[in-house]
Amino acid sequence: MKKDFAATLCCPFCRAAGMNGAPGGVALAVREEDEREVREGELTCAGCGRVFPVRAGIPDFLDRADEVLASEVRGWTQLAGHLHEGMVAQVAALPCFPHVPWPHVAPDFFQIFEHVDFAGGRVVDIGAGRTWSTRFLVTIGRASQAVAVDALTARFLGLETAEIFFEQDRSFFERLRADIHHLPLPDGWADAVFSCAAIHHSGDLDALFAEVARVLRPGGVFVFVCEPAKRASIPGNVPQNEETAVGINEHFYSLAEYTRALRRAGLRVRRLVPRTIGYRLLYPDANLLGAAPPEVRWLARRRAGRTLLDRLLRSRAGGAWLYRRWSLPLSAIASKPAR
Repeated sequence: MKKDFAATLCCPFCRAAGMNGAPGGVALAVREEDEREVREGELTCAGCGRVFPVRAGIPDFLDRADEVLASEVRGWTQLAGHLHEGMVAQVAALPCFPHVPWPHVAPDFFQIFEHVDFAGGRVVDIGAGRTWSTRFLVTIGRASQAVAVDALTARFLGLETAEIFFEQDRSFFERLRADIHHLPLPDGWADAVFSCAAIHHSGDLDALFAEVARVLRPGGVFVFVCEPAKRASIPGNVPQNEETAVGINEHFYSLAEYTRALRRAGLRVRRLVPRTIGYRLLYPDANLLGAAPPEVRWLARRRAGRTLLDRLLRSRAGGAWLYRRWSLPLSAIASKPAR
C-alpha cells in the first residue's frame, strides 16, 4: 500500500473519511516499508478508534465477527487444497488457461475493453480473488489507479497473488481485504467498478449495488462479466453444489433480479452479449444447451438458427425472453447518471 493511498481511505464501520471526505480518516503507522510500498503497519480510525492491520502490503478491513465472510474464506481455502510455488506459471497465465471454467471466462473478460475505456481512471475490482483481472485493468486498460478488493489473501488464491504480477509486469495496484458491501473508499472515488464472476457470492444485491453506486463518481460505470443468470422458472436463489457444500456463499439470480436491483441503486443498465455464448453454440456445449428450451436447441443446430439467436440476444425484448427461459452467462455495463 502506498502512503498516499492510505490517506484516501475511510473506515467501513463509521465512515470517517480521509482527505477527500469529512475530517478524520485513518492514520497510518508504518512498521516496515520497501521501495514500492508500506509492507507492515496499521491504520487507526480517527472516528471510532478501530485498528486495521497492514500485512504484506494489504490493509485488512474485514469484520472478524462476520461469520458469512468467515465461512466464505474457509470454504475457498478448503476447495483450493494444497497451494505451492509450482503454480506460478498456471496463475500467471490466467485467464488464458485451457480448462473449465477459464475458456468461458477469458473471451467475456477481454470483451470489456471493446466497450469501456479505463485509461487514466480509477478502477475498483470487487471480488478480485487472485487479482489477474486487476492486472489487465492496469496493463491493457491503462487505469491510472486500480484497487483489488477481496476477502481472500493467500498467495495463489487471494490478494497476495498480485506479487507474481508485480514481478512479471513491473506494474502495481492496491489491494484491500474488505467486504465488498462495505468498501473503505470515499464517496465518488472511482471512475469504474469492475467484477468478474463475483457478484453472485453476495446474498444482498441491493446492498452491494448501493455500495457500488456510492463509490462511483457521477457518470462512472459499473462493469461485470461471467455472472450466472438463471431462467425464471428455477426456484430459490441458493444452489446445491460443491461450493455451497463447504460454506461458500453461492447464489443464483435471474436477469430480472440483477436488473431491478441495479435500477433501485440508481444505475442505468445495458446488457452485453457474452462472446462465449456464440462459441458454445458453434461448438455445442452440453452444459449450456442441456437446459435450453427445445426450440433453442433446434435453432442451435443450424447456422441460420445461431444467427437468429445472436440477433435475439442483442435485442432488448428478445434477450429478455431468452434469459427468462434459459440459464445464460450475463455481462453488463451499468452507469451512474451524471449530475
